[in-house]
Amino acid sequence: MASRRKNNPKMGKGRRIALKAFAALILALLTVVGIGMANASLIRVRYAELELPDLPVSFDGKTILYASDIDLCGVNTPAKTGALFRKLQSLNPDILILGGDYNSPSLLEILNRGEERAAASNRALVARANLFQYISDFDAPLGKYAVAAPEDVEQEELKEQMIAAGVSPLFNDRAAIHIGSETLWIIGVSAESANLNAAGSAFSRDDCVIVAAYSPAVLPVLVTSEAQDGGRWADLALTGHTHAGQIRLFGRSILQLNSQEQHYLSGWTMENMLPILTTTGVGCEGANIRLGTEPEVWMITLRSAE
Repeated sequence: MASRRKNNPKMGKGRRIALKAFAALILALLTVVGIGMANASLIRVRYAELELPDLPVSFDGKTILYASDIDLCGVNTPAKTGALFRKLQSLNPDILILGGDYNSPSLLEILNRGEERAAASNRALVARANLFQYISDFDAPLGKYAVAAPEDVEQEELKEQMIAAGVSPLFNDRAAIHIGSETLWIIGVSAESANLNAAGSAFSRDDCVIVAAYSPAVLPVLVTSEAQDGGRWADLALTGHTHAGQIRLFGRSILQLNSQEQHYLSGWTMENMLPILTTTGVGCEGANIRLGTEPEVWMITLRSAE
């Protein structure tokens, strides 16, 4: 007579515990992802008031809205960003500055190759064009200005999109804003190799110059370069690109950041009497998730020294 196999109650209990543990892990992971997605969709408006010794009196009280790293990707669509700028219009800034990085490929697009990846790139270009159509409705009385990152492809086409939207492209270029006989300069730095020493020699130390750079990588050169008559030529530096690490766990970031980006990770610093802002940016790279960091735009009020 054949013997019957007996069920092992300990084995069955072990499987149930393992399944419960696995389910709890999945639930915890989904919860963390949900929190990260919700955090990434809530854009904070930060405020600062800066006294700049060289600021002309005519510009006292004028405001700058600074938004960088929009990174259209996934649920961060042009329409969503357009809705954000419609809300930001209520702040009535005098100047709008955009800091580059207008698209970001999703993780799936990064993994795809060949025709699928090419199609994704074409969709990204269309999305970027749509973004600037929304920005065309944004009103900034003293002008809208933008830099580009090296990752912003088809830059000649990007320039055309900006100009059509009433945005002045500052790709290693500068613009003068006049109120009466007084002038405020904005210079855009779109490449690490930009010759900032040559740029500084175009200004005197009494000029008021705001530098918008796509990345903190240029800051070591910026803070040491001199004006044509010696001394510091820049009065304020605005930069981004770091996303403050985007997802930071146990003091570490998922993004690969160079030493300058690690040093100027986010927030305000002061070097060689130069105030420097590194924004955490509006969007995300790869996936619309943030943990340990918050997306933001900055509303900066300029004050002249007494």
